[in-house]
Amino acid sequence: MPLDPRPAGPRTRGPAATDEVRRRNTAVLLRLLRDGSARSRADLARLSGLAKATVGAIVGDLEDLGVILEAPAARDEPGRGRPGTLVRLDGRRHAGVGIEVNVDYVAVTVLDLTGAELWFERTTWGAEPPGTEQVLRLAREHLDRLHATGASALGLTVAVPGLIDRSLGQVVDAPNLGWHAEPLADRLSSGLACPGLAVAVDNDANCAARAESLQGVAVGETDLVYLTGTVGLGAGVIAGGEVLRGSRGLAGEVGHLRVGTDQPCACGRTGCWEALAGQRGLVAATGLEVASDEDPVAYAARVAALPDAATLLQPVVAAMVRGVTGLALGLDPAVVVLGGAFVPLADVLVPALEQALDAGFTGPGTRVAPSSLGLHAASVGAALDALDATYAGRRSLPRAG
Repeated sequence: MPLDPRPAGPRTRGPAATDEVRRRNTAVLLRLLRDGSARSRADLARLSGLAKATVGAIVGDLEDLGVILEAPAARDEPGRGRPGTLVRLDGRRHAGVGIEVNVDYVAVTVLDLTGAELWFERTTWGAEPPGTEQVLRLAREHLDRLHATGASALGLTVAVPGLIDRSLGQVVDAPNLGWHAEPLADRLSSGLACPGLAVAVDNDANCAARAESLQGVAVGETDLVYLTGTVGLGAGVIAGGEVLRGSRGLAGEVGHLRVGTDQPCACGRTGCWEALAGQRGLVAATGLEVASDEDPVAYAARVAALPDAATLLQPVVAAMVRGVTGLALGLDPAVVVLGGAFVPLADVLVPALEQALDAGFTGPGTRVAPSSLGLHAASVGAALDALDATYAGRRSLPRAG
C-alpha cells in the first residue's frame, strides 16, 4: 500500500518528512521488483497504489542509482504498435554480507540486492572457537573482495549462537564460544572503518528461520520454528511473518530448556535440551567421537551411517520429541524445520517427531521438514537481514562516488 504522507503522532515538517516518505515509497517498489518478475511502470503504480508520476520519479532515481534496468516487453501480437517497457531489479551494485560464527566454523554468505547468492564460504576452525579479531579479519576480507567487484555493501550482519541484545549489537552470552558481554557490532564498526555500513548482530537461529521462510523449505509460511543443529541447539521462531524476539530479544533459547535430569551442559546447568540432542548428546548416545576439523553436519552424517544408528539415537530422539512437542503446544507452528546437523538424521527424527505431534494435544497439523539450506541457513539469513533496512525503507540506497 502507498504511504500516507501525513505522519502519525507529532507532526514532522520539512525535508526530513519528505525524504522519509520518498524512501519508504521507494522501498515499496523495490519489494515489488524483488518479489516478482519484471513489471511495467503502470503495473508498479497499480500494485503499489502510488500515483504514476510518483512511480515515474522513483524509477528514474533507481535507474540513476544503477539498481534497475528497463527493456522492451515482448510484443503480444505483431503489428499492434510499439511494445511497452518493463522494469526489473538489477542487484549487481549492492549486496548484503552475512557471517555465521559457530564453535568450529565460520560461514560467510554474500547476496546481491535481489537476494541472489554471489558467494558462500565456510572456514573450519581448530580446537579453539574463533575470537572477535578473527571475525573482524574475515569480514574485512570479504568486504574487500566485494568492493573489488565494483559493488558496495549495504550492511553486515553477524549471526551468533547465544543470547543477543540486538538493539545494542551485543553478545550477552555465548557460552559455547566463550563470549560474554561482547560489544560485537561496535568492535566491527570501528575495526572495519566503512562509513555508512550498517553492522548488526543477531541470534543464529533467528537468521536461519528467516532464510528458510524466504528462500528455503518453508517459503510462504508465516508461522514456523527453526531448530539449529550444531554443537548446541537453539530455535528461531517466525510468528505472523515476523521474528519473535521477546521482551529482551532473548526468545528462542530453547537449548537450555530442561528436558532431562543430570546431563551436564556447557552453560553450567544440567538436563538442558542441547546437552541431550546437540553434538555432545550425539557423542554420548553413540560413542562416536568428533574428528578433528569436522563440522557438525559431517559428524552427524557419520552418525547416520552407523548400522545401528536408529537404536543408538533413541535417547536423542526422545529428547527431541519432548522438546518439539512442547514448542508445538506453546507456539502452534505450521512447520518445524530441522536445521544443520539434524538434516542427516532426518530419516530417524522426522517420522518420530511427526508421530508424536500428530498424537499430541494439538493433533495433526504441524509438519516437520529438514532444512534445504543446511549450514548455509544462518549466514543466508544474516545476509538477508543486512538488506532489510533498504527494503523496509529505513535506509536509502547510497549514490556512487
